[in-house]
This record gives sequence, structure tokens and C-alpha cells, in this order.
Amino acid sequence: MDHASACRSTPARVPPALSVVVPVLGEEEHLEDCLDSLRGQALARIEIVLAGQAAGAVRDRWSCVVVPEGRDAAAARNAGAERATGTYLAFAGAGSVVPVGAYRALVDSLEATGSDLACGRSAPLTTGRTQDERARLPAGETGGPDVLRTHVTRLPRLIHDRSVEDKVFRRTFWDEHRFRFPGGVPSDFPVAVPAHVLSRSTDVLGDVVRLCRPIAEEPGDPERRLAAMLEVSALLERHDPRLRAHWDGEVEEAVAEVLDSAAVRRDLGGLWALAPALATLHPTAADGSTALRRLMFFLLLRGMAKELSEVQRFAAEQVMDRGVVRRGLLRPRWFHDYPFLYDDRIPDEVFSAEHDLELRARVDDVRSGGDGVVRIEGHAYIAHLGSRRGRLELWLRRGDERIELPVTRIPRPDVTADSRQSAVSHDMSGFATEVVAHDLPSGRWTLHVRVSARGVTRSGRAAGARSAGERTFRDGGVRVTLTREDGLVLRAAGRPAPEPYPGDQVTAAEWTGGHELVLSGTGDGDGDRITAACGAERHEWPLRRDGDRWSAVIGRTAGGLPLHSGTWRVSAGGRRLRLSPGLVAELPGPYTTPIHEISFRTNLAGELSLAVRPALGPDERGRRATLRRRGRGLFHGGFAGGLLRGGGRLGDAALFDSYGGGQYSCNPRAISEELARRRPGTELIWVTRDGQFAPPPGVRTVLYGSREHEHALRTSRFVVANRRTQPSWYRKRPDQLFVQTWHGTPLKRLGRDIGAMPYAQRDLDGDLERYAAMWDVLISPNPFSTPILRSAFGFPGEVLNSGYPRNDVLFRQDHGSRVRRLLGVPEDKTIVLYAPTWRDGEPGAPGDLRLRLDAGRAVDALGDDHVLLVRAHYLVADRMSVPPGAIDVSRFPDMADLLAAADVLVSDYSSALFDFACTGRPMVFFAYDLERYRDEMRGFYFDFEADAPGPIVRTSDEVIAALKYGDPSSYKVRYDDFRFAFCPWDDGRASERVVSRMLT
Repeated sequence: MDHASACRSTPARVPPALSVVVPVLGEEEHLEDCLDSLRGQALARIEIVLAGQAAGAVRDRWSCVVVPEGRDAAAARNAGAERATGTYLAFAGAGSVVPVGAYRALVDSLEATGSDLACGRSAPLTTGRTQDERARLPAGETGGPDVLRTHVTRLPRLIHDRSVEDKVFRRTFWDEHRFRFPGGVPSDFPVAVPAHVLSRSTDVLGDVVRLCRPIAEEPGDPERRLAAMLEVSALLERHDPRLRAHWDGEVEEAVAEVLDSAAVRRDLGGLWALAPALATLHPTAADGSTALRRLMFFLLLRGMAKELSEVQRFAAEQVMDRGVVRRGLLRPRWFHDYPFLYDDRIPDEVFSAEHDLELRARVDDVRSGGDGVVRIEGHAYIAHLGSRRGRLELWLRRGDERIELPVTRIPRPDVTADSRQSAVSHDMSGFATEVVAHDLPSGRWTLHVRVSARGVTRSGRAAGARSAGERTFRDGGVRVTLTREDGLVLRAAGRPAPEPYPGDQVTAAEWTGGHELVLSGTGDGDGDRITAACGAERHEWPLRRDGDRWSAVIGRTAGGLPLHSGTWRVSAGGRRLRLSPGLVAELPGPYTTPIHEISFRTNLAGELSLAVRPALGPDERGRRATLRRRGRGLFHGGFAGGLLRGGGRLGDAALFDSYGGGQYSCNPRAISEELARRRPGTELIWVTRDGQFAPPPGVRTVLYGSREHEHALRTSRFVVANRRTQPSWYRKRPDQLFVQTWHGTPLKRLGRDIGAMPYAQRDLDGDLERYAAMWDVLISPNPFSTPILRSAFGFPGEVLNSGYPRNDVLFRQDHGSRVRRLLGVPEDKTIVLYAPTWRDGEPGAPGDLRLRLDAGRAVDALGDDHVLLVRAHYLVADRMSVPPGAIDVSRFPDMADLLAAADVLVSDYSSALFDFACTGRPMVFFAYDLERYRDEMRGFYFDFEADAPGPIVRTSDEVIAALKYGDPSSYKVRYDDFRFAFCPWDDGRASERVVSRMLT
């Protein structure tokens, strides 16, 4: 046994009945739950194979085989399957639980039928049950009768059965076909679907055999995934072409994913290599696609590379600004006004808009109007067609019966603003109507809409708008229900009202001004706090009781800031706070502050949520507002004598933007404070996206994207920002000075230098050029960064070799002590700051938001003389939870202040390590995914393993050991070299140098 070690092996003479392979790649949070469930299986002679690069670190309490091979799940599974010795083979995920008896049922079925493959159902693993209760859950949850000795040709739905974790394979069948999981494809379909096709027979059990947690799948390489799907297509063609028609529709979806990801790549070679295989897809594969996808698909299959590149750029930058055109004399039809519409090489049918002219009908509000009248408001239009001259009809329907409703058309510019397009106006798509409840015949009535515009008519049922939430109430003997899927439903002589809720109910709500909301109500709840939760963030306010009545004032956090944008669930005493039926029937409308628009939202249970979003009006948000701003004189170079055609003289003002308006921090903060000291008469304006910082006295804030923001960008003499992006409508005027500070020394690759890293997020080259063209001065933190920043951003202009202004605070002797007092940390305690960077893919998708450091164990191990601070990256801070014991400083105003107070920094690839090096204090690098991050996600500019000024560790235990027993002096030479390379300009006076350049 040269590459594996047995913890306690099964006797060699009796081969195990079943081998279960579990990939172990490191920091599997729920691995113990999984292994406990495997140990509890009612099956004799089960072999557990732990495979993967982190498997060697696992030493379990029961029989297992450890195979320390495989950097990803595919390689680990392959290595584990090769080592497995069981008669049958299964795969379990570290985040899943296998119910008691599940494997016994699957193996017994294979023993009885002789089938090659047995599979069951998967179900979500809920958190409200104990481990034992979860294991017993499937006993009462069967999915229907078992179907034994079947095959995918007789049960076609199996073509969509993609997981291997709810299956048991006969080992001889596995070896016969040499199944393997391909690298770079996190999905299971390359094994699961061929197994269904190649099996002589399959047993399909109705029971749940797997309980799984909702863990986001790694994105993988889209081209590898598509290649694997095409291999499955070829297999289906050889064995049963009828199945291929079902499969190829999903292949076309994968093609669209590859085309979307390739839109920002410079090398499409891998995509073109797949074109011959794509040409063999089923002729109907793209029938259900949008015209844009059909066009890309057509160009790809015919090798029209130049044309495809142009369409990809069009899709990324212009598609939402282009409408439809009508062509034809005898039978005019609508076509999308896309590139090459009039190119004879491309059939007109590719551009057909017939299937894209869909009805969009939504109910935005329903409430009691008093006297038994139900008032309804909503909007309806046909996608891609304007609404000004359209006709709109409303009716209630019950079976074949209908009741016509009066229609009042109302202006709704917000519908246009939120439609994510600018080609047509839906300002007149709004409607209002009333239903007299006591006149409604008994039965179930639903709301239907017909819209006619430009010769096109569409009709259908109105759905519930996302912004409306869901609600139900009674009015005049009619049960009124609004849901997203069913829309508005009126039940006359319906079921009686539910029993009163045994808890607190809100009976009144009133805004007092600002962000404060007074709630009052009645109930028998016992909580003394009201809680609002959004994602991982929670805030609390006192609840005052007087008998069975109570009241509370909520809205601002303990730090005096308003709730940030998002949906906040409101609770009291551990129970969701509910609105009284009367308040649901007359739900308060939106409330607007200078920063936010706040709306009440509820569900069918009456539970209260607050929906918060930036207070941008219809003329300030959306694509049409963007085009309007681009069309002003400012954006056509229309300047004369310091005046803009759009209005506004260049003033003695400086506009600052830190992280897109998210913080008062970083280099812009240091420059702002130095400019205030050096030139007190300059107006200081800060952009805020969500009101999540409190600026110092004398600083004015403007809401990102508002008219005030637009005016400040037009008229400020200085613009200082630390990110590439500015609003897409902004173009710098010639007499402004734009200072780009960026926000860190680059360890990981940026901009153009990201290259072909498969999982990295990229900018379009045109966007990079547009951003860099705005800058007059680019700040460099050190000699190492200067050429990299030039190359990554394609910036040929002036680079100011000043050092980073944000690091000036690290040279102020009393600054760390002041921050400690703000945090409430005594001077005699050692502060350990854990500040990981983010991983590409996290902000726009669920991503892997687990806190990889076991903070609870670290706090216990370090003892009372240490304090652990956790700083999540600003891009994911609102979605990452910090466990008890550690102090969450993710929303602390400025990272530089935390670095000044910290005694030790624990990070990974964050640029904070270069800043903290100014202090000379020790660092530990928790790089649990070093190879993947370096080789696949972002790439590095230098040899991190050779040059890191501290120990590089892979597990939480190693972090704790380095903090407790590490010897910083052993890294002194490397640390000194690191400071010489990356901190030569840091002396506490960088802000002075930058402001001096601005004022010259």
C-alpha cells in the first residue's frame, strides 16, 4: 500500500459489500456529520474511502481508507474509486448525510435484481431537526413506488438525473466502462448520464437516499463543461438518438454560457475547437432560445469569428439599447435590430422577435379601499414594444366565465426605469382598477390582462410583482390573495379567516422622520427586543411593553447608520413579527429618506420585512437615464470657458469615491483629510451608495447615481477614487484633475494581466481603456507596483511614486491606542486580525462564503489574553457570518485603523499584507487554497511561497499553532527584504505628496 494508509482496515479475506468514496479537500465543515451517517448504515462490511489532498489530515474513529490524492473533487473521486475494494461503489459528499438504511436498500435492490445501477431521491437537509431526526426523515417521505429493472430509454426523465451521490454502482459495471470524472467539470453528469445509458438495467427507488445542504457548485471551466456535454451527446447518438433531443436543448444552454464567458476573452481558440461537434447537435436544440443566442450560435457554427466577436461586444454593451423593427409588406413581422440583420448570409428567421414579444403583466399592489372595495394597481406591456399607444384590458376569470373590469391608465415611469432597457418607453403601462367585493359571485377568480400594441396582442394571467411581496386578507366576505406565481386570486365565500396568531402583531406603523420607524401592536409575546436580519447581519432595538400592548422604534443601527439596501426580516422574541390582518389590508406605502426608499413587505403568513433600496427616482436609475446623461453636452466634449452645456461652472470642490461609495476610508480618506488641512476653503464631497458611513463635520455626501452625484461629477475640480469604475455615463472634463489611487499593492493579477485564468472575473478591454482614459494621475505604493499598474490598466499617463496615503496612520504613535479604545480592547490584550481577501465569483453569485478559519476554536485556544477580530472583504461582508467569540469588524469604517491597532495579521492574498509590513509586526498566511487560487483563479505577480514574510499554513489548527508557538524572528531576514521591496516610500507623509501634486 504505497500511496494510501488504512486507519483500521477491513479483513482482507472478506471484501466489503460497499465502498463509499468521500472527497476531502480541506476545511470540510460538515465532514463529521457525513461520516457519522455512513457509520450508522444498516449494512455489514462497508468501506469508507477518504480521498483528496486533505485526506491525510483526517484520522477517524472507525474503519476508513485514506487516499491523499486529488486536488479537486474529480481527481479525488477517481483516486478513491481505484483504491476501493467493495462489490458495490458509491460516492458521498462531505456536506451530505445518508439516511439510515439508504445504502442497505440500494445494495439489496441490486442483489435482488442484478441491475448495474440503483438510485434514489435527494432531499434538502433542513437545520431544524437533530441529527437523529434527519436520519429518520425518509421513513415518512417516499416518492412513489419503486421502478426496478428499468432503463433511461423506458424512463426518459432519468436523462436529467445528474448526481452520483444518490446512486450505488455495481463495481464490475464501473470497471467495464472505465468511468472517470473529468477534471475542471464540477458537475456529475459526465458519469451519471452515461451510466444510465450504458447500464443493462437500473433500479429506481422512491425513497430519499441522500440529504444535502445547499452548497454552491464551483463554476468550473465553461469550455470543459461544454466539451463534456458534447461527449455525452455523441454517446446518446450512438445508443439512442431519441434521448439526444432531450439532452441537446441543455447543451445549447451550455453554449450560451460559454459565449457569455468568452465575451471578455481575447482568445476564443478553445471555443472554435468545439464548433465541429456543435454542428452535430439536434436541429431543434436552439429553437427555444432568444434571438441573440440564436445569432451567436449561427455565427459560431459557421466559423464567422469576426462577426461573432462584434455580436459579443454588442451583447455586452448595447443590446439593451436596441429595439425591434418591422419588415415585410404583405405580412409584416418583427425582427430584432441586431448587427447583420440585413446581411444576406444570415436567414431572417435568426433575428425573429416573435417569441421575445412576451406579455409582462404584474400586480404591484392590492389593498382594501373601504366599503367592501378592493383596489388593484399594476402594470402590463409587451416586451420590446412601447406602451404609449397600446390598449389594455382587464378581467376576472373563473373557468369559462369572465367579469370585465374598468381600467384607469396611470403613468409609471418607474416601470421603464426598472425594465433594464432603453429602446422603448413603458411609462404608460400602469393600470388601476377596483372590484366591489359583495358583487362578486362565489368561487375562485383570477386576474387576467390583454395588451395590444403595434399590431401585436398578448394576453395572460398577471403575476405578482417581486416588489409587492405576498399577502392575504379579507374584505367584504372575499379572501384576497397575492402571490408571485398565481398573481391575484379572489375567493368569494371562501374559507374562514385563520385563528389569531399566538404572538406579537403589529397594528400600527409610523415614520417619525429620517430612518426611524415606530411600530406598535398587541400580543402575548415575551421578547424584549426587536431584531432585523439581512443575510448574516443583525441589528436589535428595545421593545417596551405595557400589558398586552407594546411599541418599539427601529431603523438606525447601534452605530447610528441606516439599514443598508436589502430585505430585512423583522422578529421579536425569536418569532417573526407579523402584521395584523387590518394592516395587511392597508399596507403602508414606500417611505423615502435622502438615502433610501423603504417599503413594507409581507408574505402569506403576514410576516413583516422591510425592503430597502437607494432613493433614486425613475429619472436617475435605469438604462434610459444613462442614455439621457450620455447625451448631454458634457459627454460630447462640449466645454467653453469653464462652462458646460449641461450647466455648472467648475468649482473649488473635490469629489471622493472609496469602493464605489461604500466607505469613508482608504487612500481617498487620507487625501480628503490632508486637503481639508492644507486648503480649508475646498468643498469636500463624498459619494455614498448606501449611507453606510458617517462623514466628519464639513463633508457633504451625495447618493451614487443621483442628480447631486451627476452635478458633483460635472463641477468638481478634483475627482479622487480608489476603484476603476465610475458611472458609465461619466466622461471627465478637460479641466478636471482625476486622481486614481487604486487600493493595494498587487499580489494577485489585475485587469489585462489576468489572461486566461479560468475562474477569474474580467473586464472588457474597452472598459479598461475607458476607465484609464479618465485618469490624470495614478498613485503607486512602491516601485514594484508602478510597471504592473501601468500594464494591467493600460495607463500611459503620469504615475505619482508617492507611497500609499492610507498607510500614513500606521506611523502615528497614538493612533493604534485610539482605535483600541473605539473597539473596547484593553492595551494588555493581543489583537489578532483575520482579514482574508475574496474569491472570484463570490459577489455576483452565492460563492463559497464560509469563514474558513475556525474562529471559535481559535478564540478558545488563544485564551483570554488575545482578542480575535474578523474583517470580511467589503465585497462579501454583508453575506459572511462571523461565529461567536470573535469580534466582527467587517463594517468598521477603515481597514487602515484596524491595521494600526493589530498586533498580528492573519490573511491570505490580501493587499493588507503589504500595508501591515510597514509596522514590522508578525503575519501568518492562511492559504488553504494556494494552488487553486494561484493557478486557476487569479495568478500571482511574484513567488508568494518564497517571499511571504511569515509562515504559510493550510488549516485552522496550523494557524493556531503559528499564533501560539511561532517564532517571528525566524522570518526576520525575509521580512526585512519584503519591507525593502514593498515599503520604501512609506514614511507617514504620502498624503502630503499627493495633495501637493493636486494643488500644483
